[in-house]
Amino acid sequence: PGYSLENNLKLFVSLIHSAKKSVIITNPYLVPEESLLGAIISVAQRGVKVSILNSEAMDQWMVGHAQRSYYDQLLKTGVTISLYEKPELVHSKYMVVDDEVAIVGSSNMDIRSFELNHECISIFYSPSIARILSKQHASDLTKSKKINPAQWAKRGLKSDLLDAIARLT
Repeated sequence: PGYSLENNLKLFVSLIHSAKKSVIITNPYLVPEESLLGAIISVAQRGVKVSILNSEAMDQWMVGHAQRSYYDQLLKTGVTISLYEKPELVHSKYMVVDDEVAIVGSSNMDIRSFELNHECISIFYSPSIARILSKQHASDLTKSKKINPAQWAKRGLKSDLLDAIARLT
């Protein structure tokens, strides 16, 4: 919040747009604002493999439902979304682009983290660090459930309504 330019958000968006092969996102709270959502959708539509890992468990009900309101849109563009199985909560916060660049830090991928919280991130232009985090993501995926887009679309009105209200709030 000491910087009015939303530096973390701009860094995330820029790196995602630069992806040529893959984007890996592990983050407990992914409630993307417009530019971040657009970047993820854009790279997925041009064939970049995007893998997102969130938690099945929700320690913050409102945020959990808000992030789920974006899943249908992301799934339709080919993004892979997996939920780390209950009761554990994945609380890692990192992103890897093309197994070359990694971001690790305290920032969630939501407006609160970008505009209000004092978040700190480190960026590593290091294939070796990027590979370590990619392997961790792959390991965490073995303890996760991959969302099936067809099943997700059939969740029902109650789930859709809760998610939509949380997103608006």
